[in-house]
Amino acid sequence: MQSIGKRNFSGANGSRFAQLFFPRHKMTMMIREQDLVGIVRKPIAKNTAREVLEHIGTFKGRVSDQWKTREGVLQKKLDDGDPFALAEVYKTLRLRQQADTLSAADRRQLSQSEARLSEELAMAFGHEPDKVLQRMEASALG
Repeated sequence: MQSIGKRNFSGANGSRFAQLFFPRHKMTMMIREQDLVGIVRKPIAKNTAREVLEHIGTFKGRVSDQWKTREGVLQKKLDDGDPFALAEVYKTLRLRQQADTLSAADRRQLSQSEARLSEELAMAFGHEPDKVLQRMEASALG
């Protein structure tokens, strides 16, 4: 996030804006600084990223075998955006993938959790998402 100073748009004169860049979509967005709290959270630190990887390896949660129930529970975790919740979605669905029991909704949610979590961890570790995804796979299936 980069502060870019005062701008005048259709809103209040002289508002301060922050410029955000989203690598997955190659998109830049400007948000008023006063609106950042509650909308945007800071990326996780390297030590938290290590804890998330460890959480992938140790998570033992169970979800319903009913795809519709499972989809709802996992979607709430995806929507939350918390890295530990994303790790749980990822681990749950990687194990189902290994057992060859993924529904279409599971495949979509696995893809979302992989993309979101690998990008977050890549930013924290300073690596490419593909490299981090290999570490995630090792933690999930290790």
